[in-house]
Amino acid sequence: MTITEASARPREEEVVRWAAGIEVSPGVPLAPRVVGAGPGRPALAEVTGPRLDARLQGGAATAAQLRHVARALATLHAADPPGGGEVVLESLPWEPLPLRAWAGLAATQRRLIGELHGDEALRSRGRAVQAALSTGDVWCHGDARTNNVVVADGGPMLIDWECAGLGRPEADLGSLCGSLLYDQLTLLDAPKGGEAQEELRASLGRATGHVRVVLAAYRDHGHRRLDPDLLSGAVGGSLLSRALMRASQTRFDRVVRTLAGLGRGLLLDPARWRAIDVPA
Repeated sequence: MTITEASARPREEEVVRWAAGIEVSPGVPLAPRVVGAGPGRPALAEVTGPRLDARLQGGAATAAQLRHVARALATLHAADPPGGGEVVLESLPWEPLPLRAWAGLAATQRRLIGELHGDEALRSRGRAVQAALSTGDVWCHGDARTNNVVVADGGPMLIDWECAGLGRPEADLGSLCGSLLYDQLTLLDAPKGGEAQEELRASLGRATGHVRVVLAAYRDHGHRRLDPDLLSGAVGGSLLSRALMRASQTRFDRVVRTLAGLGRGLLLDPARWRAIDVPA
């Protein structure tokens, strides 16, 4: 279909029905079928397998599953969009927060936001990346994290399509790659010193391997050239969002510091991403 300025944003139910009609591999669609709909979220057919994040954190995810998710995103991005409207992306609080919102934050979140707001170069880059990701002509899922991927018998499928809309493919890949990194870094629990450094290296090694498998499969299946600088910024923003989410439940611990440091680095220095995004 031709997308125009007047194209209406489809309801989530419509998007899921559309996605459930697109196969990534024989018999495996982009999304589970809709079994019920009303004024709220659509009810989807039950998928008995666990979410991909649980598999990754438990060490049970396979390279075939990661490649399937990458092919799913490439298939999604190549499909004729079902409607209009910008993708709704997870947004970091780059601007000053209203007093009521600030009062509702945990102390660790306030500390992290204070650090973000104290770095004007980071804020400027973050805002620019956010704007670029939502300006595009491909249909994006909008929240393609591993916890929104369920692993069915035939292969993974995407759920939670309420953020879907038009944007850049780097938006979905940034969410996915950021969550692949998070799924390993969130497990860090070694004490300080050499053991902690070795644990961090091992976690980053596993996560980097997962990212490379995904990006290689996406490029093999897709036909759009990815902007490495924009992808670096998208992954960086995803990691900062994960740091802020974790900060709502914990102190300024090692995982929060690691996520925030990596996220900041990828936003400000895309050259760091090129050390990750190399052939698998």
